[in-house]
Amino acid sequence: MGKVIFWLGIVSLIIISIFNISWWYDVKVGCYDYLKLTGDAPNIQKADEFLTKVLDYIEKKNLTQGNSAIIFHTPSADLSIWYNQIKGAKETLEIVLQRKDASSISQLERDNALMKVREVVLDDGKEGVQVTAPPNISWFPHQGKVAWWWIFTCIFIIGGAIIWYVDFEKGY
Repeated sequence: MGKVIFWLGIVSLIIISIFNISWWYDVKVGCYDYLKLTGDAPNIQKADEFLTKVLDYIEKKNLTQGNSAIIFHTPSADLSIWYNQIKGAKETLEIVLQRKDASSISQLERDNALMKVREVVLDDGKEGVQVTAPPNISWFPHQGKVAWWWIFTCIFIIGGAIIWYVDFEKGY
């Protein structure tokens, strides 16, 4: 019986790992990479182009409201705050870009707009510069279910291995 439980846990581990990698990759390619490119953009036109792609992705995936936390719903996990921050950064760029006479925009204004946007989309973390995004966003809106799936998978693997070992010791 332990062998069956253990192998069910392994199959579950493989399936949940495939789902998690797929969801993470989708968010990375559609959102995180463009946020990083926005923060590193050399000019306001490029930053605006990248932010447009980010906002399209967020709206397409319906990541505009809710909370991505599993247990404690903190402001850093609030999707509407994050979404509105990004929209505000886009509006900052559009205000500068909508001027009729592009030559009247000073380099200082361009640099200030880029700096404001960079402060919104990037953070300095323990591992260097990181994209600002809510936690567990790749699992949203099913983060609770996914967390439970991981817990039960671990229980099946560990419990199955223990039962299998005990049965083996008893000679079953």
